[in-house]
Amino acid sequence: MTRQSVPLGRIFGISISLDYSWFLIFALMTWLLARSYFPAEFKHWSRAEYWGVAAATTIMLFVSVLLHELGHSVVALSYKIPVRRINLFLFGGVSEIGAEAPSPKAELLIAAAGPMVSLILGFVFFLLEGLTRDVAPLFGLIKYLAYINFALFFFNLIPGFPLDGGRVFRAIVWGITHNMRRATLIAANVGRLFGFLFIMFGVWQMLGGNFGGGIWIAFIGWFLENAASTEARQVLLQSAIAGHTVEQAMNRHFSTVPASLTL
Repeated sequence: MTRQSVPLGRIFGISISLDYSWFLIFALMTWLLARSYFPAEFKHWSRAEYWGVAAATTIMLFVSVLLHELGHSVVALSYKIPVRRINLFLFGGVSEIGAEAPSPKAELLIAAAGPMVSLILGFVFFLLEGLTRDVAPLFGLIKYLAYINFALFFFNLIPGFPLDGGRVFRAIVWGITHNMRRATLIAANVGRLFGFLFIMFGVWQMLGGNFGGGIWIAFIGWFLENAASTEARQVLLQSAIAGHTVEQAMNRHFSTVPASLTL
């Protein structure tokens, strides 16, 4: 099997890996920051400063994403739920948690841990802005990290599964209905709705002239809708096979061929 990610090591016993798609988003983000964001915010930097700070900012952005995912993982481990790995990829990062939460409370705390880490990081970087104003490149990096961590916090609170806000929403519905399957289907359908809204908004942005931003928003919407649909199908499949045995799915009547028959 071809390896699709680069192993980076372990934190708290959790394997950390870097999907090959990360290199694409690293190059794109660095280019956008160096050619658009930082020149608009800071007029008199050198070309090397724009590109150097852009690359450092992109790396620190994914460090923030990693800490966000570690928030989920550490709380999951506290409930004795295994965490296979954290994978950083095109859309950020994902914690591959090995089992469902045992209760609505556990699901709520695991889901909320990531956004809370982003919120704390946002405040930390915001407070550091005042200490770095005299060093323009460092100030630019810190300012962007404060902004992006606050953005991660608010984006992940969107109540669309499988975003963290959707998982919080699922935990609440699960606690009310006492039915995890029903809660997951409701949350997944809300996630699909938000996915379609993102796609429509992205298309509207493209038609309005913001092609680059619009296509990115539409792409996020497609990803969200696809992930929510996949989750809904998994729940339906699990419900269909739950309680059934392997024997019920086996076929004992099959044809045989002579061993001497050539392929």
